Amino acid sequence: MADNHLGPAEWVSAGLAALESSGFTALKADKLAKVLNVSRGSFYWHFADVAAFHTAVLRHWRAVALEGVVNEIGHTNADRLEALLERAFLADTRREVAVRAWATADPLAKSIVDSVDIERVSYLRKLLVESGIEPVLAETRAQILNWTYLGHALSTPGSGHQSVHAAICDLSQMMRK
Repeated sequence: MADNHLGPAEWVSAGLAALESSGFTALKADKLAKVLNVSRGSFYWHFADVAAFHTAVLRHWRAVALEGVVNEIGHTNADRLEALLERAFLADTRREVAVRAWATADPLAKSIVDSVDIERVSYLRKLLVESGIEPVLAETRAQILNWTYLGHALSTPGSGHQSVHAAICDLSQMMRK
């Protein structure tokens, strides 16, 4: 059967693309099956139900948006805080915005987003402490950095890379004073 060549990863990728372009209401078996040009049976071959699919989509987002970034930054020879800020502020934030919009309407998505925020702040705190900031200050500054990133992600794009780089340098310096 032609549908079976699609694995869970292809369904999750299609779900993330649909989430970015059409929002969380597009994360349904019938809508995605039409996009993938397969039957709904293929969806149910890999996922017990839509909730299981949503869980897989959110886990993948978490793996990329948190674990992948932490892993990538952990292997850099550059200043890790600045590397993280560059990575975050220069990235395409459409998926971040879409997942956060989903989290306003769905308890599972909210739970995952909340846990990612907690872990992001914890990682930022670690990087700040490593660069010499006292732990109490690092906690507050890590939260400020996360809020700054979220504000940036929700802002209308328009700044060129040069202005973003300048803002990243200023932000990095402010956090270390």
